[in-house]
Amino acid sequence: MTETTADLAEPLAEHAVRQSYPNLDAATIEAALEVLFDTLACALGGLHSPGVPQARTALSAWGTGNATIWGTADTAPAPFAAVANGGALHALDYDDTDDAVPLHAASVVLPALLADLEENRPDCGGQEFLTALVVGLDGAMRVGRAGGPKGSRGWNYSVVSGGIGAALAIARLRQWDAGQAVSLLGHQLAQTSGSLQSIIDGTLAKRFQPAVVAKDVLFGAALAGAGVDGPRNVFDGRAGFINLYQDGTFDRDVLLEGADRAGYLTDLSLKPYPACRFTHAPIDLTLRIRESGITPEAVEHITFETSGQAFNMVGRTFDPATANIVDAQFCIGYTASVALHRGAVLIGDFADDALRDPVVGGFAAGRITVRPTEDVDFLAMAPVTAQVRLQDGTEQTFVGKTISGSPDHRLTVDQLKAKAADCFQHGGAAVAVDELWDTVQALAHDAPVSGLLELLARPSKGPATR
Repeated sequence: MTETTADLAEPLAEHAVRQSYPNLDAATIEAALEVLFDTLACALGGLHSPGVPQARTALSAWGTGNATIWGTADTAPAPFAAVANGGALHALDYDDTDDAVPLHAASVVLPALLADLEENRPDCGGQEFLTALVVGLDGAMRVGRAGGPKGSRGWNYSVVSGGIGAALAIARLRQWDAGQAVSLLGHQLAQTSGSLQSIIDGTLAKRFQPAVVAKDVLFGAALAGAGVDGPRNVFDGRAGFINLYQDGTFDRDVLLEGADRAGYLTDLSLKPYPACRFTHAPIDLTLRIRESGITPEAVEHITFETSGQAFNMVGRTFDPATANIVDAQFCIGYTASVALHRGAVLIGDFADDALRDPVVGGFAAGRITVRPTEDVDFLAMAPVTAQVRLQDGTEQTFVGKTISGSPDHRLTVDQLKAKAADCFQHGGAAVAVDELWDTVQALAHDAPVSGLLELLARPSKGPATR
């Protein structure tokens, strides 16, 4: 039986394919440039992270192509380049978040978009590329906010929403009409997936889930571009996105209101720490504890009270003998201990030898407890409370109501560049921080995207040594 009622995909696709650079607000363009710079810095920093070199080797079996594998002299067909690049991008867990969902907006959109550009629009100018990027990031955020995470189901919203955003970006880049865009959205619905079990089990599959969805979007684009039609009732169908992934609950107004301006990018957060976003408020709070003059030696115990979702995501117990990088990045105990002992949380703090530090790890395992509280909205990242019991028997309470890197507490340009420098040092990038910054900024003046791709094609100098 064919469903004929107009689907939400139609107006969403119309807004996407009609978007133009002059229509975008200056603040939206600025946010797009910052997230592009930040995301590429994260990708170049993740080139040699666990699982990423192995994935590049495995993918090489499918041969060369027209798309760059970032940080190498190698190429691949666009779908497989998107997997390699997306894996590096997400490897440090340092990429953007929309805290309101939460999700990583660029993790699917950017690797798919740049790979498709190299294959289909290699002469694309910066403003056209930025328009498609804005469409994709805004679309992913809209879908995430209109639906929100279904924790009981275990969907990974970075990939469930990100695939739709990437499809919109590709449709805009290829200058398709709305009908073709809807067909691509339908193909993406047909293969949408993404379980949180990779995070729960602490596996490296977590790194590649957005990357694999980026590949799926490009496969769908190939089919839609060849005239193979995808499902039309993408959102409202009986087995459409709303019923299948949202249990029938979806805010249509959030999806469509303001979509003609694609202005959600100014709400995107850029991470100050290379760990799950739910650890950031506790890290901020721990740095305040340290700044107050409290030393690790003076602490008997710290108890963090967080939202239920924060507890589910990052409330795990830290075992310094067995923990891997994913365990550490998704652990308040470890990241807070690092902040208290070292005064910062950097990429090197998640190297294997750092995870085995008996002082930091022992403190995380024995002196930090995390517990959920019903006094905070279940999905909230803040506020977070820390009850600090000192060795002298006194207690102090610290409350964190904000999160660094959020729209209200944005990273400065200097902070973004310092983060990029840490990434480049870790990944052995053959690119200077200011060089990448200037090249990204030039896109707003319609510099060709080929200049950016030339930087990404420079082979890495190799992993950093500790």
